[in-house]
Amino acid sequence: MTRADVVARKVARAEGWLAAAERLLDLDGDPPAVAERDLASFYLQLAIQECIDLAAHWVADDGLTVPETAAGTFGVLADARLLTDDHAALLAASAGLRNRIAHGYAALDAQRIRAEAPRGLTALRRFLVAVSERAGS
Repeated sequence: MTRADVVARKVARAEGWLAAAERLLDLDGDPPAVAERDLASFYLQLAIQECIDLAAHWVADDGLTVPETAAGTFGVLADARLLTDDHAALLAASAGLRNRIAHGYAALDAQRIRAEAPRGLTALRRFLVAVSERAGS
């Protein structure tokens, strides 16, 4: 895998963005105000992109098939039995969310993001642990 120190920095950044998004979404409290919700979405976008980048490095370093899409990167890792199919599917869904946030699609549903956040955040954090272990960082 790419240098362990680089992976460690990227993982730490992604973890920080995930924690910030989770705080802003206030999953156990009242729905956030528009500004907090939008900032949380931006942090999610950054964290998901970092995970996609780490997955692409993993695919390249292991000499796996180059995927056609960002979401497909996680499928390639699952095909190589480096991730489970279920975990890869959750990560691919996160890549789709990243696209909706980045492009400002009308399909961005704040209630859905908040409802699905616990499961998605867990999947992203599991991926960060897996990539850290793989890199030895």
